[in-house]
Amino acid sequence: MKNNYIFTDKNYYNLVLDNIKNEGLDNLHFLADFDNTLTKAFVNWKRTPSLVSVLRWKDWLLWEEVAKKDIELFEKYHPKEIDPNLSIEEKIKYMEFWWKESFELFIESWLTKNILEEIWRTDKVELREWVKEFLEFLNQNNIPIVIISASWIWKLSIKYFLEENNIYYPNIEIISNDFIWDKNWKAIDYKRPIIHSFNKSETIISDFSEIYLKIKNRKNVILLWDSLWDHHMVDWFNYKNLIKVWFLNYKVNELIEEYKKRYDILILNDWDFKFINNLLLTLKK
Repeated sequence: MKNNYIFTDKNYYNLVLDNIKNEGLDNLHFLADFDNTLTKAFVNWKRTPSLVSVLRWKDWLLWEEVAKKDIELFEKYHPKEIDPNLSIEEKIKYMEFWWKESFELFIESWLTKNILEEIWRTDKVELREWVKEFLEFLNQNNIPIVIISASWIWKLSIKYFLEENNIYYPNIEIISNDFIWDKNWKAIDYKRPIIHSFNKSETIISDFSEIYLKIKNRKNVILLWDSLWDHHMVDWFNYKNLIKVWFLNYKVNELIEEYKKRYDILILNDWDFKFINNLLLTLKK
């Protein structure tokens, strides 16, 4: 296990962990990504980008022409998303175009709720080992976890996926993109604001007052994420103690130094949640 996680500053980590422990679990909350964080980055040795890919893989979920158009949007905008020569402001503009065009494509293609219910039946997406135990612990100890996902696979699909795995607990909140449905459960519009890969910070929680009220006085935060760009998730939040746990799932040798500059603990090679569960047990002692 030691080969699959590293501390960027062990003394700092121990200090913050002691602070969180001394203030108790009642002052703690988690923020987590979904794809490639709570779920595996690889299933059967194949990389699993996100749940939205299921719409493209399963011909019977969407017409072939729709899947083709959605792939064309990916090929058009994804290079902008990862272009190191573009500013964040430019990337935000392109991401808003991408998400909007994709939402409108699915609406025009008669996306229905029953399609979202089928997505979680895929065998291409799996929870990491020990995630169920992690979520059970949070539920038993009344620790909120807010799952923030920029995926356009939408809040309902994440909810269905957790329900299917019997881990959709009352302490779990999901902030993700969502549709407005007609009486026949057909998507007729999408909810604002759009959450995309460059505005997925905790500032978005201000638009969800019920969720914000549950965490605003819990000043100790543990972040669970995988993207190199998400290190600003709590910059605006008036936290007291923060631990940033990041999953570096691939290109480890290429990216590790950049990740070490930003995060406290790196979990490498698509590893499991056992380290995080041990961390929680330490806080409860």
